[in-house]
Amino acid sequence: MASKPPVAVYDACVLYPFHLRNVLVQCGFDGLVDARWTDDIHAEWIRNLAIGSPEIPISRLEATRDRMKEVLPDADVGNHQFLIPDLSLPDPDDRHVLAAAIAGKASVIVTWNLKDFQPRTFGLMGWPAYRQTISSWASIPSFRAH
Repeated sequence: MASKPPVAVYDACVLYPFHLRNVLVQCGFDGLVDARWTDDIHAEWIRNLAIGSPEIPISRLEATRDRMKEVLPDADVGNHQFLIPDLSLPDPDDRHVLAAAIAGKASVIVTWNLKDFQPRTFGLMGWPAYRQTISSWASIPSFRAH
């Protein structure tokens, strides 16, 4: 019997780079991970990419988001905003990601931002935050099983 893939919230910083975004969506599509995100996470990577690469029309970025939602229709986490006021992180603007992880029953947050998602915080909750690297992903038991 195959193990269930880990439920992973993708932080905006890992959805910002084109190739990484494609790999992460493909991992979700292929069932290697049960991907999760929110409209707030999408808005953040789109806003930051529009600032960093103003030559890319926002309409193109929004079309990319829409296609991601079509490919992974179960990835959207709703009803997480009510959790935000009770959460504490070094950067309060990142609480929406943690709220999405809690509401989406995630076992991992895929992020580069370990400064604000400190491992000790997640250790208290019983799950880690992983940097998005192949070696880190390979350390997750569900990934080793595939």
